[in-house]
Amino acid sequence: MSQFILIDSKDTRFVTLKKGFNLRWPDSGKEADFIYICRSADDVIDAANAALANGQRITVRSGGHCYEGFVSNKLAGEENIPLAIIDLSLMIGMDFSEAGDVTSPYDSQANYKFRAATGNQNWDGYVNLYKLANRTVPGGSCYSVGSGGHVCGGGYGLLSRLHGLTVDWLSGVDILVPDTTATALVVKHVNLGSVGSDRDLFIACRGAGGGNFGIILNYYYKELPAAPQQVYLLTLVYPWSSFSDQEHFGKFINTYWQWFNDNDKDWNSSDITEANGGLFALLKLQHRSTGDIHLLVQYTGNDGRVDGAGQATPFIDFIDAMNAAAGVTPDIIAPGTRYGAIATKTVSRRQFTDAVTDARLMDWLYATQTINGSGDNQRGKYKSYYQVGNFGDSEITALWNGLNGADNPLLNQALVQIDSYGGCINRNDESTNPTSVYQRSSLLKAQFQVYWTDIKNDATCISWLQNIYEAYFVDQGKKPYADDGHYQGCYINYPDVDMKYTAADHKTEDDQWLTLYYGDKVDLLVATKQAVDPENIFRSEMSIPLQLPSTAP
Repeated sequence: MSQFILIDSKDTRFVTLKKGFNLRWPDSGKEADFIYICRSADDVIDAANAALANGQRITVRSGGHCYEGFVSNKLAGEENIPLAIIDLSLMIGMDFSEAGDVTSPYDSQANYKFRAATGNQNWDGYVNLYKLANRTVPGGSCYSVGSGGHVCGGGYGLLSRLHGLTVDWLSGVDILVPDTTATALVVKHVNLGSVGSDRDLFIACRGAGGGNFGIILNYYYKELPAAPQQVYLLTLVYPWSSFSDQEHFGKFINTYWQWFNDNDKDWNSSDITEANGGLFALLKLQHRSTGDIHLLVQYTGNDGRVDGAGQATPFIDFIDAMNAAAGVTPDIIAPGTRYGAIATKTVSRRQFTDAVTDARLMDWLYATQTINGSGDNQRGKYKSYYQVGNFGDSEITALWNGLNGADNPLLNQALVQIDSYGGCINRNDESTNPTSVYQRSSLLKAQFQVYWTDIKNDATCISWLQNIYEAYFVDQGKKPYADDGHYQGCYINYPDVDMKYTAADHKTEDDQWLTLYYGDKVDLLVATKQAVDPENIFRSEMSIPLQLPSTAP
């Protein structure tokens, strides 16, 4: 008997549960009509088929962190079609067997060590994997993000330079897809051993993002990397006033790129004084109204420890290089301070003395908890890009003018966060371990962010973000197209509807928008969509289409 819970507008929970983490959504008048709360795979199967039979468009929610309104909003032109959110957030749990005898209920012939339900949030997954098996996935730091969308979009985090992307380890999925009549949904188990479109479907689940082909119920892994034992955690603070001019600022951020450019080749060196895959940095270039520039660094050795002779050398070298480029002695965030994506002016701090002395030596699991970046439920807008080359004059000018301009109380939660990339990520062999992630040459990965609480400030905050982003890419058609070799497009787990169109008015579709996210993977993904979901049951404003944009009617 079905156990799902159906919530509609008569239920007092409806007003709350129609929303996700980003309170910009749903748009007024476009909210879902029904929310199906599921606690098991059987619940999901029954709920999704009931919704489909009742003529409802289906969207899927795991953690509710989608940056756009893909889950919560009705599509333009489909306002009269009832919208049903299939909520997987209570479908949690994990199986582990070192013997590798975990199987799918839908395919007993495939064997794995791990099964993880897609309703798990990141923190649940890290704790369970650590306690059950002393393993981890190289996923994100926001504890409440649901694995359902996070993993299939790539699964990127602070251990990715050391262990690659989560999808590089993903070995199989159970997924609910349309049957041959497109009138009902059935479960398939797919992996690299599958054939034809089933194999292509699995590859699509390795990086193409959620909501494109079906509903993923379970993730399977044949192996996962060992969890680190200990890390150094250090946050440096550089006041905007310490940068004398734009040239000084440009030298500072190019030193950041240069260090990874020079040292990335040694990410897994056998020499522990050079191995730096366990060094992950988050450079938070905050708007002056928000606070200072912050540099958060997590470091562990390739063996998951930091106490070997000379093992901290890459960590010390990186910190020394950044401090020399800044030309000042930074402050550090005092031990015990916690914050999310925004690091305000009021956090407790003291002057830096020495990288190792000032760093917090922490158990990795508790460091992971400490750097959670989810923050408060607010309104937000985001943009992303991958960077191969250094920062040119246009990029430096855009950041300097956009972040260090006049104080603006509406931009007290605005920043550009530039994370380290590369290392193991860029060494994945796509010929033998194919994924849908084409960004395998970048050294940095960035996210433009702005947060606010009042709906009346939507236009101002969104316009600021669009303007700084377009100024950043003014020499490249205002987007991070990959054709000049300097950028590698955008991250699908940081979706941005602006990228689909040629201008902010969203009137004309950009026929290259798919390549921004998927590069040379586009043709296979469109062909997979045609084979798996020919009636486009699973659709959003930025879902994989049935035709390439240039050939769509």
